[in-house]
Amino acid sequence: MIQTRPRTRWVIQMGLMTVLCAVFGVWGWYDYSVKIPLDELGYQKKVAFSNVKAGLEAHANSEANALQTAADGIKVAAQQLTDSMTKSEAEELRQARGEMQSQFKEQMEQAQQEGLVSATFNFRSNLGTVARERLSWTLQVDRMIVGLALVDQGEWTRDSDAFANFVDGVSEGVTAYQKFPVPNKWNRMVQWLFILCGPYSLFTAFQLIGGLRRKYSVDEEGAFHHPEGTWLANEITDIDMSRWMSKSVAKVIHTDGRIAKIDDYIHQDADKIIGEIAHRLRPSEWTDHAKAVSNNSPSDETDTASDEASQE
Repeated sequence: MIQTRPRTRWVIQMGLMTVLCAVFGVWGWYDYSVKIPLDELGYQKKVAFSNVKAGLEAHANSEANALQTAADGIKVAAQQLTDSMTKSEAEELRQARGEMQSQFKEQMEQAQQEGLVSATFNFRSNLGTVARERLSWTLQVDRMIVGLALVDQGEWTRDSDAFANFVDGVSEGVTAYQKFPVPNKWNRMVQWLFILCGPYSLFTAFQLIGGLRRKYSVDEEGAFHHPEGTWLANEITDIDMSRWMSKSVAKVIHTDGRIAKIDDYIHQDADKIIGEIAHRLRPSEWTDHAKAVSNNSPSDETDTASDEASQE
């Protein structure tokens, strides 16, 4: 009996493609949904902290409306945060802030008393990383706007601990987020190229599993065994070899019109099965090794040479 088995090189190739496409898909999804939003938020924080620091320095130099200008800059950053979110994300953030209103109130009271900028929350368990960062940032924006107002009103004097804490918090923010560059508008579009690799990994995985499960064989009686069943020798009416030489693919045809395709690129020893069937059905066209029969066989060449010699 002649029986096929998956080619090792094909299994390795399809396995690598499946793994790589899955990795690229997850990588692209992570960058699209987590890393890029965090980078954009980091740049917004960089600009806002820098504006506040510049406003405080200008106020120290007695420049008019310096703190109000800084506060307006922070409001622009808050609007950029809203604009960067989808409607569902904005609604999720609004609901989360509403549910955590008591914590926000406590944090704001603490900020007014101590001049703190950073925030610490007990987040909802189902809140994602990006949503948590955005939620914390909305409180920091509120804190900085209130802090600038208190400095402008003279409630936080230069020698107060609250003012010192506020300045330190702003300086730490500038240092922490200075590495974030201006977001590239093409970043998200590029990630779709990687994300689309994810579904393709499913396709290659199904191809691999199917190739491992599919087996073909021909027994001593000429019966052809394949995944769809068994066809006796007298039930096979023809074999389509039109793509055999170019693609290593042949189609065995049943008397009722059903077709079974065999791919020699995927299955080792498929050529032996194809040769067995093709030679039996078309002995003048194909050898039992699935090789096309030459137009001039060795015996024909010998007869031609003998005829030429006799004519001479």
